[in-house]
Amino acid sequence: MPENKIDRYLDIQRRVRKIYFRHGCLGYEVFKGDNEHWLEINKFEDKEHYETVKNSVDVDPEIEILWNEFCSIVEKEKIVTRKYEKRL
Repeated sequence: MPENKIDRYLDIQRRVRKIYFRHGCLGYEVFKGDNEHWLEINKFEDKEHYETVKNSVDVDPEIEILWNEFCSIVEKEKIVTRKYEKRL
């Protein structure tokens, strides 16, 4: 991500984090790997809790606005998403 977009990206992530917590997410962290790679980790009780929170977030009107803002600063082909993975 270009250096001049990092502040905007982090602002978007702060607002997204609030939405996830409002819908019951237990943890939301963003890590910088290098200028090109960032990692977002969300924490849930279990897969059922993940699905409940995800479904609730997906219909929150604010999330679509933030997704569009995010896509405007990141090349869409570089966005990688994964589904629920149980970690110990």
